[in-house]
Amino acid sequence: MPERPWSIAVARHQLSGDNLPIGITELLLEINVQVIRALTGRLFTKEQIDAITKHSVGKLLADFFPADEQEKDAIQRVQEAELHISRASQIVLELQSTLKARSETLQQMITEIEEKKKVADHYAAMASATEAQVSAIRIEIERVVRKELVDQANKNRRVRQAASAILWVVTLVAGAALGAYFPRIVQAAVAWWT
Repeated sequence: MPERPWSIAVARHQLSGDNLPIGITELLLEINVQVIRALTGRLFTKEQIDAITKHSVGKLLADFFPADEQEKDAIQRVQEAELHISRASQIVLELQSTLKARSETLQQMITEIEEKKKVADHYAAMASATEAQVSAIRIEIERVVRKELVDQANKNRRVRQAASAILWVVTLVAGAALGAYFPRIVQAAVAWWT
């Protein structure tokens, strides 16, 4: 166990032969030690701190005792390193999101470029056709369109002719009826109006 400062003072007092009583010397020495500790900020000696922190209860209280300057510097460096790591992680995440957005934009541009290239190739092929090829294509398109029109005209031709004949007869009968009764209708309207 470490030696107490007051016990050293008592031993010195006995050897030196001071005239002050032991209690006053001891009191002055203890006040002196406490004043020095208060001024320096150290409430316990290194040996006292080590003795307290070695016990199981002291391990729980170890955080409340002052640490060495090297330990303080190490803790401060670790905290600064953690801060720098968190900032770097933030920057990396921001860069990743920016790169992902740019990658998506580039992928869309590539798709658009490929579509436009296909359209340009199509028009280039059409532009490179010679006059003979163009006239041959036009003749073929005209032949196909004529054939389709004739097929559609012949399709359900009898039904259309029958419907047309029925409609013609109905129109003829309605016209004759209106022609016969029209003068009477006009006379009745004039009479009613006047």
